[in-house]
Parts: sequence; structure tokens; C-alpha cells
Amino acid sequence: MKHIILLLISTFLLANCASVSTLQTARVLEKGDSFHSLGMGLYSSDDFIGGDDISLPLIEYTYRRGVWDKIDLGLKITLIGSAVVDAKYNLINGEKFALATGLGIGYMSFESESGGVTAESTIFDFMVSLYASYDVGKMSSLYSSVKYMLRTISSDIATNNDGSLLSGSLGVKVGEKSGVFLEGSLIAGLDSDFSGTQFNGAYFFRFEIKKPRLCLGFYNYNNTFYFLLF
Repeated sequence: MKHIILLLISTFLLANCASVSTLQTARVLEKGDSFHSLGMGLYSSDDFIGGDDISLPLIEYTYRRGVWDKIDLGLKITLIGSAVVDAKYNLINGEKFALATGLGIGYMSFESESGGVTAESTIFDFMVSLYASYDVGKMSSLYSSVKYMLRTISSDIATNNDGSLLSGSLGVKVGEKSGVFLEGSLIAGLDSDFSGTQFNGAYFFRFEIKKPRLCLGFYNYNNTFYFLLF
């Protein structure tokens, strides 16, 4: 019975841990600007537990905000129940080409029960990312990313499930303040034969913060009205 539960837990964790989707270019948001995206994806693997094929749909919401010069922070929530927080730092911000790097942490925790046996499992993904993008025009960009993930899994009945994954993504962004992302990703285990693919599409929209301006008026001695803008 525990062996069966272990297989179910392994399948659930590998399929629903931190999503490898990128859904962003290497550009960093200006301080105070924010970015939202909502989309769907499909995760597939043809060499999973026992060699079985699996295909699982995903629903993702992403929020990003510029916090400092050359740095923005992000939160990504993927159904069912996984979350990722990350920071991205811009390395190159050219007229057409941009390059950035990032760090992130993914988390998921759940309980499963079968045959009266309950198991609690927790998974953490520690991620290092490299992003590159090229602006084809004002309204479109090509982007790619490479992510290294160190995965730690703890469970009441499973031990020694830690591992490393490498993923590569290639996508296109269409739109400036709102539009769509379309991308595909390849995933491979560095210490196992695990491999998979993930395809994502999302709608995004941005909020740009305009600095408030204070207007003061006064009359001078010639009865002329002046404005001071701050």
C-alpha cells in the first residue's frame, strides 16, 4: 500500500510543482509599474512513472512589479496549489536586445490519503534563471530562458527524493501594454531519465504609475498668474 501511495505522490509532485513557464521578456519593469497575466498550459511527459504517458492542463496567474532600478519581483500561482516568488535583475538593456538573470523559490504542500494511510508532502524548488529577449518591433518580441532547479521533496513515507532539473523556454510576446504570450518549454532531469514538455499561452496587461504633480498658483505684483509644477 505504501508503495502505491509513494508512486501517486511522486506523480503528483513532479506534475504539479513549480511551473517552468517564463511568460516574460528580459526587460525589467520600471519602479512602481506592475504587470498581470492569466493563461493556460499543457504539461506532458512520455517517460513518467513506470513509463506511462501523462498530459495535464495548467492554469496560471502571474503578478510582477518594479521595485528598484533594474529589479522587479514576481509571484506566480499555478493550479492546483503551487506558488513561485522570484526576483529578476537586468544585465543588458539595449535598444533591441536585453539580458537578465533571476532567482526564485517554488513551494507546494499537500496531504494525501489512501486505504486509511495519510501522507503529508512538501516540495521546494530553488531556481536560477537566465533570460534573453530581442525586440522585433514596438509590438513584438522574441524571448528565451534557461532555468536550473534544485528540487527538495519531503514526505512522511518518501525519502531521498531530491533532484535537479534543467529547462529551456522559447516564446513570443505580442503587444505593448496588453497582449499575449505564446511559448514552449523542454524539461530534463540532470540526475535521472525524466523529461517533459510544457506549452503555455497567456493574456497580459500592464499598469504604469504616473508620478503625481502638485500645482500651486499665485499672483505676482503685476497681477499675472503663475503655476509651479512639482
